[in-house]
Amino acid sequence: MYTATREALIDICRLVYERNLTNAAGSNFSVRASDKTFYLTPTGNAKRNRLRMGPDDLLLVDAAGNVLDGQGELSRSWPTHLRMYQAFDCVGAVIHAHPKKATVFSCQTKSMKPLLDAMKKYGPIPVLPRDLKVDSPEFAQAIVEVFKATENTFKRDGHAVFYPFHGVLVAAPTLGDAYDLLERMEFNAEAVLFQRFL
Repeated sequence: MYTATREALIDICRLVYERNLTNAAGSNFSVRASDKTFYLTPTGNAKRNRLRMGPDDLLLVDAAGNVLDGQGELSRSWPTHLRMYQAFDCVGAVIHAHPKKATVFSCQTKSMKPLLDAMKKYGPIPVLPRDLKVDSPEFAQAIVEVFKATENTFKRDGHAVFYPFHGVLVAAPTLGDAYDLLERMEFNAEAVLFQRFL
């Protein structure tokens, strides 16, 4: 089973913010720390400090939501992250973010098509229904169903969904895989948007 260190998660948080793959409005990151625990960014991490955190700023939590180490409160996104880990043994990392260009595609009902070769293996990235409350149990289950529909490639590469008018969630086998997909989505979104001007 994949696990990651606090330092690895902090490095990805900084990279995501620096590359405009999220903003101060909010984002949440988590990774497996062991078979029963997870490292998680606390609520308000982007707004307060623009993801400039040290390893001690992360929470270590168990599946029951008990904070075992660290200061701060669980994010509202935690139940959705936890559902991904519970539903899929292959998931080692979950990122919720607001990428600058890809988030444009959350403001429509149809999926973002995989225009670039780098996105072909993932297929279309769907938008969740607008009537689902973000981070509700029904919302998390809808994500699970999307990922189950692409299970073969999901287990190998990860997958993503758009939160309507909000942002994206990426779940993948490793933290590196999750970041890779998030960045590919942003490049693909830019290519799709600029293609419309050609």
